[in-house]
Amino acid sequence: RKTVRVDVPASKPDDLIKLGQSIIKKHTDDGASSPLDAAKMTTLEAKLVIAAQQNQDAKNADAIAQTARQVRDVAMGRSKGQTAAKKDTGLNLIINARDTLLIANEGSEEALTKYGFDVVVGSAKSPQRKPKKQP
Repeated sequence: RKTVRVDVPASKPDDLIKLGQSIIKKHTDDGASSPLDAAKMTTLEAKLVIAAQQNQDAKNADAIAQTARQVRDVAMGRSKGQTAAKKDTGLNLIINARDTLLIANEGSEEALTKYGFDVVVGSAKSPQRKPKKQP
């Protein structure tokens, strides 16, 4: 028994556009002998023009966004190889502000919420020694 499966790359826009363009090319090459509906192929061709342009625009926007994320991460001190100790980055300056405010507000740390910090205050039990087990 023969089984046949013909895949359509529905989840891969680049491949789907390429397949559509290939179908249009073959339909055009075949001319009047093409078994495909001419009106549907005209509509497909119009959709492919839109999809191909928007696909390229999306790729361009992704590249711009990637560059913007890299610049952001360097400025904030979150780029590869940077640590909180890297002087004058956003992260370093924020940690410095937090530490300065903690010293200035010792005992009333909740005051840091006015600066936008998420302050969690709790209490810890004093450690108690467990009694030694008797042999």
